[in-house]
Amino acid sequence: MTVKNISKLIYERVDAKIFEIFPESWERQRDFSLYKNRPRPCSALLFVQSDIEVCFSGECNDVIAQKGDIVFIPEGSRYTASVIRRSDARIGTYTVNFDLFSENGEKLLLSDDITILAARQDTLFERRIKELSDTVHRLENTGDVESYNKIRAKGEFFLLLDAISDTLAMNDDSYYPIRRGIDAFRNEWNRNERIEKYAELCGISETYFYRCFKRWSGVSPVEYRNELRLSGAESLLKCTDMQIQEISAEVGFTDPFYFCRIFSERYG
Repeated sequence: MTVKNISKLIYERVDAKIFEIFPESWERQRDFSLYKNRPRPCSALLFVQSDIEVCFSGECNDVIAQKGDIVFIPEGSRYTASVIRRSDARIGTYTVNFDLFSENGEKLLLSDDITILAARQDTLFERRIKELSDTVHRLENTGDVESYNKIRAKGEFFLLLDAISDTLAMNDDSYYPIRRGIDAFRNEWNRNERIEKYAELCGISETYFYRCFKRWSGVSPVEYRNELRLSGAESLLKCTDMQIQEISAEVGFTDPFYFCRIFSERYG
C-alpha cells in the first residue's frame, strides 16, 4: 500500500504508534550497522536535513538519499547505512520510528523495500518534522500517554504523511514513469553509462526520459550526475590523500582537465 492510498484512510481507519523522533548529527558515527544482522523492529521515516548523503545497503536494494529526501525504512529490513558529510550542520537527519495499523490491527508498510518517498523537499518537510518533534518531546516530558499531546502527535504525524502524499501526487506524471531508472542512475553516478540505458529500464524513449527527469529534478540527467560526482570528489579531496587524476577517475570523469574546470566553477 502506498502513502497516497494510506492518506485517504488516515482519519477513518488507520492508526499510528509513534515510538520516538530524534535528530542525528553523524559527527562521530559515519556508519550504522545495528540492523545488518537483525531485522528492524519497527518502520521509520528518515529525513535528510543537511548537505549529506546517506547510503543504505540492504538485502534487496541500495538507496542514496540526499538533502530534502524522505526515506521509508520498513519493519523487518536488514541494512547498513553510511554517511558522507559535506556540511558542518548540527543536525544531519531526523528519524521517526513508528508503526501503522489498519482497522483490523494489522501492520501496514508504505513500501516493501527501503524507498525514497519524496525527493528534494527540504523546506516543506523540515517544518512538518520539527513540529512533530516538538510535539513528541512535549509528550515525553509529560509522561501522560493519554494526554492531549498524544493526540496532537498523531495529528502532526498524519500531516507529515499528507505532505508526502501531496508531493507524490504532484510528481506522479514525471517521477513514477522513470522511478526505476532514477534508482539505477543514482546508484551508478560514477559510471559512464549512456542515458539510453536508464530509459530502457523504464520502457520509454530516451527523449521522454530526459523530459520527465528534468521535470522531476529541475536539471538534465547529465547535470544531475555531474553534481553527484563533484560532491563525491569534494569529499575525497577533504578526506583522502588521493591525487587529482585519481579522484577524477574515481568519480567517473575520464578527462581530469575537464574535471578541474567544472570543479572550479562549482566550488571556486
